[in-house]
Amino acid sequence: MTIDANLDTDLVEVSPGGEASCRLEVRNGGPIVESYVIEMLGEPAGWASVEPPTVSVYPGSAESVAVRFHPPRSARVVAGERPFAVRVTPTETPDAQVVPEGTVRVLPFAEIAPEILPRTSRGRWGGRHELSVANRGNVPLGLTMTGSDPDNRLNVAIRPPQVTVAPGATEFVRVRARPRRLLWRGHPVTVPFQVGVTSDDTPPATLDAATVQEPLLPRGLARVVAALLVLALIGVGLWYALLRPTVKSLAEEAAQEQVAPVAQQARAADARAQQADSKAQQAVDAVAPAAVSPLPTPSTRVPPPSPTPGAGVPAIPAGADSFSRRLSVTAGAGTTRTDRYTVAARRVFVLTDIFLQNPQGDEGRLDLVVDGTTVLTVALNNFRDLDYHLVSPIEVPAGRVISLRATCRRAGTALDGAGGGGGRCRDFALLNGYNRPAGPARG
Repeated sequence: MTIDANLDTDLVEVSPGGEASCRLEVRNGGPIVESYVIEMLGEPAGWASVEPPTVSVYPGSAESVAVRFHPPRSARVVAGERPFAVRVTPTETPDAQVVPEGTVRVLPFAEIAPEILPRTSRGRWGGRHELSVANRGNVPLGLTMTGSDPDNRLNVAIRPPQVTVAPGATEFVRVRARPRRLLWRGHPVTVPFQVGVTSDDTPPATLDAATVQEPLLPRGLARVVAALLVLALIGVGLWYALLRPTVKSLAEEAAQEQVAPVAQQARAADARAQQADSKAQQAVDAVAPAAVSPLPTPSTRVPPPSPTPGAGVPAIPAGADSFSRRLSVTAGAGTTRTDRYTVAARRVFVLTDIFLQNPQGDEGRLDLVVDGTTVLTVALNNFRDLDYHLVSPIEVPAGRVISLRATCRRAGTALDGAGGGGGRCRDFALLNGYNRPAGPARG
């Protein structure tokens, strides 16, 4: 063999976003000047180079070539060892090529991009949020989420509190902020809180959010109660001033009509009694006196009227549950990407509100597709934040799919700490509404 090629090391370590190199020595053992073509083989060939790629070597001498590795700082290049090879091919005798081999070790790096949406929620019993954590590093990360309230006015619950995120993936967790005390009346109160994201490999990240606690009793309830009291007092006054005298007069007339026959019979009985007394006195005068026992006087009693009972109807509670879902799409320039949500079995998702976000100011097109039908199409360069409140909600049956499709024409500027950028559009849609059991809608 007239060619000999050797690497100066079998293992090269390199950090993502950095550069490392080794030397390749090519020796010509033939009798003529030979030109050699040098090529990288294996997975690292996409982020490695050879300088120079072609070298001429005199007989009996050697030349040195630099093999450089420069992997990008991206989750696509996972940490670990990868074999590589360098193929050295003589231009005069191509069949006499040699392929020395080595190993490149990509060192790990960790980076996360957390985000909480919505930033501010509203409700009488608390607010609901969604926390997304994207792993921008090249190793899996175990993350722990905690909630805190500086004034101890909220109970912040995170489900699940711990997740493991693969390189390049994004995990979503639910955040519920409940007030420790109810607000019965008055003005709404804004209560801030924080969500912390920690891991063993990254600095802790803190996200600020807030919930607006609304009073249980509406502000106009006092006026309604006062108006009802005034109407009640007016009704009582009308009863005593107009209706009560009329009812009393009618009752007296009816009583007199019922008592008149009885009084007439009583007067006739009194007359007959007087006649009997007169005859009895005459008999006493004629015969010996005798003991006479008096007759009892009958009495009458009118039973009181019995009251009439009433009845009430209990209120029937609603059977629906509040629900929200966030769709996230990341697309390179000139490409189209889609994120999907499938409605759970035996449920119907009633969509009432749609919130669109274009935080980078991307240019392109955004489509919201429900069960294969495009219900909303907007141009990305026309908005940063856009919300729709549907007068007629959209009902999506179980098993049907809601899709967010983004066509990226040009990516905007990435926000600090929010990820994205690098020629990629990053857009979102938050779907709000409620879930109800499949079947007829219940009120």
